[in-house]
Amino acid sequence: MRRRTFLREMLAAGALPALGADNPRIARVGLVTDTHVQKTMESCAKVRAALELFKTLGAEMVVNCGDIADQHFPEGYRCYRRTVNEVYPDAAARPKEVFVYAFHDVFNYKPESGWNVARDAEPAFADVHAFLEAPNTHTCDFVWRRLPFAVFPQSTGMKGFLSWEDYEKTVARLCAEHPGKPVFVLEHVPAAGTTFHSRHWGSDASRRALNKFPQVVQLSGHVHGSLASERQIWQGEFTAVNIGCLNTWGGFAPGSTPPRQAKENYGVLVMDVYRDRLVFSRYDVRDRSQPGAPWVVPLPFAAQAAPFRPSVHAQRCPKAAFAAGAAAAVSPAGKGYAISFSEAREGGDAFMYRLEAQRKAADGAWQTFSRDDIFGDFWKAAKDRTGSMAYTLSAGFFNPGEAYRISVTPLDFFYRPKAPIFSAFTASHTAGKSVWKCADPRAELAFTQYGKPVERSAGGRFAPSSGQGTLRLPEHVFKPLAPGARARVVLDLDAEQPDGEWCAWRVALRARGGGPNLAEVQTAPGAPGMLRYVFDFTVPAGGLDTCDILFNYVSPRASLDVAGVELQSV
Repeated sequence: MRRRTFLREMLAAGALPALGADNPRIARVGLVTDTHVQKTMESCAKVRAALELFKTLGAEMVVNCGDIADQHFPEGYRCYRRTVNEVYPDAAARPKEVFVYAFHDVFNYKPESGWNVARDAEPAFADVHAFLEAPNTHTCDFVWRRLPFAVFPQSTGMKGFLSWEDYEKTVARLCAEHPGKPVFVLEHVPAAGTTFHSRHWGSDASRRALNKFPQVVQLSGHVHGSLASERQIWQGEFTAVNIGCLNTWGGFAPGSTPPRQAKENYGVLVMDVYRDRLVFSRYDVRDRSQPGAPWVVPLPFAAQAAPFRPSVHAQRCPKAAFAAGAAAAVSPAGKGYAISFSEAREGGDAFMYRLEAQRKAADGAWQTFSRDDIFGDFWKAAKDRTGSMAYTLSAGFFNPGEAYRISVTPLDFFYRPKAPIFSAFTASHTAGKSVWKCADPRAELAFTQYGKPVERSAGGRFAPSSGQGTLRLPEHVFKPLAPGARARVVLDLDAEQPDGEWCAWRVALRARGGGPNLAEVQTAPGAPGMLRYVFDFTVPAGGLDTCDILFNYVSPRASLDVAGVELQSV
């Protein structure tokens, strides 16, 4: 929907009075986050484009919501300041600047002694403040143009920083001192269960506190979402807006591919403040196009009338559907099968596609045994979209000579499905060579947390209380694999994550002696039943000996059961 069309419809419905001399704009604020600059001026190119946009639009304040540098790079902060000064050479005409301090601005503070946020945050933030020539310290509140703002670092609640109790007191004070006005809370991490991916990466502590203050408008970063998504804004007990990132976005999607599917992002927000509304306009800094209609938030906040409550917002967003006659195609591709299909763009735009591998059950019905979710191309500029999607599934899912079907379902921004399309095929690849196989992991393998066995629940499932667990594989079974060879682990797993649409297990294959993950997946959320996951990997140059499968979860009610594990050389 075009910007003018959206605003015209809002006005025609009587939702908001027209703007004019009696309702002037109070402030215009440019919003960026997760700039992750490196040590060079070249790494500040997106920041420069954002600042030039803000300058053209007449922004009177510019906020960066944290992870300013990719690590604690003094040169990076100096380059950032130089970029600001070059775009705004006249200091008197420079907009007010506000910076939020986050953990990436601590990492690498003392590389010789390892990363330790608890130890290093306070001195690191002091240096960031100096290198950036930032006007604000890490924790502060202020009133600007009669609008209250509070700034909190990611280290809130840690020793040496504001406690969560004092965080809440600060917000309460600002709300009491400014009744009927929005109170802007600027922090890096979104409140949990609000905007995109905040169930995984959000803060429960800030959510508990902010739930008490309907005046609050929380502005955050951290989760690296795309501003083309309608899930970047949320209203419930208060209002939350996630600014996305000026880096790469991706999030975590269920399936056997690397779960973080990073994509270059160029999105920023411009917030206009009026007496009776906030208007958030989304921009692509490359060409200054707007990927979607502005988000208009009426003031003062009224929960029952809030237009961005998920149930209300979802109804305004049309579902994406495949065009009549659309079909999927499956063809062999290397050590897997390529799946191709046209984009679903009838009525709306697909946020994701759910790809399910299915085989026939004894009764002849198609039964899903694997699921991979992939992001749609909604985030791309129109000129960069081809109109088609492609994805490759590992051959490890399939047995040669057997019949299968791929189901492709489009999902909108609120994960609502439309009718799927299908493609049937017979697997024709050469099977991997089995190196080791366990058909009864319950009896033959140990599941531990911090090295100690985990007792099964009454239902016979593993439910580690610590948030993580390890399936210990037998010693030396990876030793026969030649360095540089390709291999895979096939895992049949019943993983449950009952709390929230994005709560899921993250599962990694790693050498017992440590080092980076050889491969990782994310399970499907909820209770999807027994599914197959495949770890494809290359054997390191130093070879392997013993590996384990590591599990990490979000929900305290999560559990899992493993039905089979196999190591194959391919």
